[in-house]
Amino acid sequence: MSRVPRVRRLRRRGAITQPPTTGPRASTDTADTADATRRHDPRLTVRALCLVLTGMAAALLVWGAQAVHAVYEARETRVAARTPVPAAPGTRPVAWWNQGDDSWRERVFSVVRVEPAVPSAPPPPGLPRWPEPGEAFVSPALLGLMPPAATRYGDLAGTVAREGLADPGELFVYVRPPSGLRVQGYETTLGISGFGARGPAADPYFVSQSFDRPRSDLHTLLACQLGLPVAVLLIVAARLGARRPDRRPAAYATGTGRFGHARIALGACVRPLGAGALLAGVPLTALTLTGVRLPLTGYPVAAGDLAPLRWQFPIALAGAWAVLCLLFAALHPRVRPPGPARSRAARPGAARPRAARPQPSAWPGVLCLTGGLAVVSGAATGQATGTRLFVLGTALVLAGLPPLLGRAAARICARLTGRGTGDAARLAGGRWAAARPAVFARACAALVVVLGPAAQALVMVTDLTDAARNATVLGRRLDDRLLEVRSAPADARAHARFVAALAPGDRVLRVVPGGDASGTGGPPVLVGDCGDLAALGALRSCPRERAVPAHQVYRQRTPRTEALRWMGFGPVHVRAAGSRAGSPSPATAPQGPFVVLTSGPEGRERAERAALATLPLPQVGVPGDDDVIGGRARARQADWVLLMAAAGFLLLALTGAAGLLHAFLDGAAALRPPAGYAGGVRFHLRVAWWAMGVPMVCALGLATVSTGLLAGVNLGFLSPSGGSPLGLLGVGLAVALAVCAAATLGGGLLAARYAHRWGKRGG
Repeated sequence: MSRVPRVRRLRRRGAITQPPTTGPRASTDTADTADATRRHDPRLTVRALCLVLTGMAAALLVWGAQAVHAVYEARETRVAARTPVPAAPGTRPVAWWNQGDDSWRERVFSVVRVEPAVPSAPPPPGLPRWPEPGEAFVSPALLGLMPPAATRYGDLAGTVAREGLADPGELFVYVRPPSGLRVQGYETTLGISGFGARGPAADPYFVSQSFDRPRSDLHTLLACQLGLPVAVLLIVAARLGARRPDRRPAAYATGTGRFGHARIALGACVRPLGAGALLAGVPLTALTLTGVRLPLTGYPVAAGDLAPLRWQFPIALAGAWAVLCLLFAALHPRVRPPGPARSRAARPGAARPRAARPQPSAWPGVLCLTGGLAVVSGAATGQATGTRLFVLGTALVLAGLPPLLGRAAARICARLTGRGTGDAARLAGGRWAAARPAVFARACAALVVVLGPAAQALVMVTDLTDAARNATVLGRRLDDRLLEVRSAPADARAHARFVAALAPGDRVLRVVPGGDASGTGGPPVLVGDCGDLAALGALRSCPRERAVPAHQVYRQRTPRTEALRWMGFGPVHVRAAGSRAGSPSPATAPQGPFVVLTSGPEGRERAERAALATLPLPQVGVPGDDDVIGGRARARQADWVLLMAAAGFLLLALTGAAGLLHAFLDGAAALRPPAGYAGGVRFHLRVAWWAMGVPMVCALGLATVSTGLLAGVNLGFLSPSGGSPLGLLGVGLAVALAVCAAATLGGGLLAARYAHRWGKRGG
């Protein structure tokens, strides 16, 4: 009997050194190995990170909703406490109250003039005492924004305390007129019995709150910009790995029913969601102790306003965590194990039918084409109808754009990698990307879905009306050197004191009602000596005999003559007087506003102080200032949209990156054969670059160009004075590229570790 020669077994990379076993021990070992494999699967790490992000986003949403409610409740309480209560008919008022307004750098604020009628009257909330004649209490925010406020309204007696302001950033002034001027006795003055209304007013009672954003707007922004990302994050986390077969033991994976699978899903999400809620909840709770100034808007939130959140927020966050866990268990799909009755094609030995490659859907192209036609039609139509048509077309384009971007990125990557067949990493990454356009469509959807509407909102909200646009240009040319001064009815001596308080180089004109010197009715008449009238523009002749329309008096239109049309009295006639307009002459006897031509950069401040010191209830403004203030206040509302959109965009960008990374790791098993020849991390990083980096750069670039083109059409045809969206799109593209780079780097490193674990060296 010949001896069979012993063949030497060579160890090869990935070989199993121990023979397989059978029986109960084998099943236990296999289950333990499967559990260990599952614990170290990087795809589960990606899902856990997605759940952590979901918990953090939910905590931010809960905190934001509660903070809005708490801040507005505190604001309304303080505003109601300082609202004056009119005295009942037949009773003696305890104080006199009159509200005016002033502006600084296109921001308007309240100037409240107060005067006690009885010595025992309590002062307004926020004041330690009643101001003395010629004194003023100014809010801290106004002092920081407007340094001249320390001297404009008289002697600075102090600052308004927090309980007298709607919020720490409110611009507000309490002033008492100097000796010789009274608050009592005018139509706009209110005799009051005290302070403290029963509830908040339906409309803003104070001028400083005229342009505050309503509470409902903030709730809508929170629901759209934070609620939607939370829902998307939870759905994506539940669907990650849903098609992968369950490797856990059969006792836990099969035969347990829906309740058992729900318990398994709960066990997978409880800790990550709790960790995310805790990571975001701790710093957000700390903000209730310190207060915060919101970025972009600059709105200060006081710690006292957030005091109710110190116990409400943890309770609400725990409830939100429980709801998220239940929703995850409900959304998590139940993966059924393969059984013998699936189909005939699943039998051993049966030929598996080759799936036909699905044809790409046509609906994205139809939506984009229809939306593009609507955008062009709306831009050509203009007005309100064109704006509505443009908004509808933009929504259709943005809805159909992500799938088209994904297909375009996949095709571009296939073209770029098809020529480099000698490079294994380039070929593998390009083929992976070419087969998965939907992955890139979902990954770049954040840039389209969030930044597209945000860019349109930025352009539309910051756009000024025609009146505000023209008034802005006029204000730049006037440079605060032409002022309109109004006051309550006063005698000629008060007018003379006002004119005497101005600088020697200032010129003063007066607008009197009714027509010429004979008393014939007509449009308002601008009265002044010939030298002062000539300061507005070159005269054809000085109209001494009768009032003449302004366009017949001046040779050409100048910014100063145009400013007359923007004043509150409307178009005027012009007539010369024999003396200064402030002198006690028949021409200045009727009541009417002053037109002051200042001689230097500090002219407006001098005129403000002179009017407050000599005229009753004065108001100084620039022609067209009301239109500019309203337009700029509306434009500042865009900061709130950008603040919410920034948080939502970051969350959706991270969601897209998580889905992209998980999809790449699903195909990491195919890298095992080439990795055996080109081992090392560098190979996997290059594959990740060609599979994720290059397509995402193409998709994000096309998305930015598309959204920028839509915003450019809006800016060029419908909102010519709107803000430029280039900064927003540039920052969004940079953030998206940074998130994509992190996903690409993480995908390469995790894929290298994945392939190395699958191809262990024998021991």
